[in-house]
Amino acid sequence: MLKNMVGVEAEFFMLNKKGEAIVPPMSWDRDDFPLLGEIRGAPGEKQSEVYANYIKREMEIKTLIDFDKADMLMDSFMRIKLSTYREAMKAMREWSGTKDSSLDKIRNIYGTDINDFSDQIIGKNHKIQGINASCGLHIHFSSEEKVNEDVNEFEYDLINLPLTIAENQVVGGVPININLYKKGTWKTKKTITARASQLNQPTTEWIVKQMDDEFFEKFAPPEAERTKYRKPGYYEVKPYGFEYRSLPANKASIDALPMIIAFAFKLLNDTQF
Repeated sequence: MLKNMVGVEAEFFMLNKKGEAIVPPMSWDRDDFPLLGEIRGAPGEKQSEVYANYIKREMEIKTLIDFDKADMLMDSFMRIKLSTYREAMKAMREWSGTKDSSLDKIRNIYGTDINDFSDQIIGKNHKIQGINASCGLHIHFSSEEKVNEDVNEFEYDLINLPLTIAENQVVGGVPININLYKKGTWKTKKTITARASQLNQPTTEWIVKQMDDEFFEKFAPPEAERTKYRKPGYYEVKPYGFEYRSLPANKASIDALPMIIAFAFKLLNDTQF
């Protein structure tokens, strides 16, 4: 039987007391751009479970913030000053050697290439002045069946046969004996998991379009403030399904999370024929 699951992730800015974005600690959850922290709720099989998992993770992260010194903000658009942008890029270069970048895995159902866009702010002297940034709301879709199969093998017992009667006799420091193995009993060596997902490319693209039609214009910032990630049609293929990436994380979209999660489950149920 297919199991449908939905997961929610929301990016956020960490601000100092001046209201300026700062780089969150390296140990915190975040994607490729270190300026944005991320709340990663565990996936669930029911709307209430998914929402509760997200709220739980949000509360856990808030306990890490010293609100006398910093704050958390989700917003569709923020201009980041050059020094902070440089710090984030330095962290990204150091971090990039430890994991694969997700940028090359991002797809768009309308053919938009994310590599064609830049969010850098260029001044009159043609120098980089900073960057425009946006928090993303990522919805994970999974619809798959898992089958576990145990792989059994015989255990073999070691039998040591001496070649001489003399006890502990050695030649050149090596004991004179033969090591043989006796067939023992069956034991489970490992478990192999087979995964089959119904979220093929046509199904994925259909769900992405439905999400765009239902939510994008409701929550997206004005056209002039849409960063390269805040455009319709973006998704990233995952081993379990895919991640819809076009929506911003802002007050309106976070307030509407129960509705968004419910619609995501409806789409998954509609794909089961």
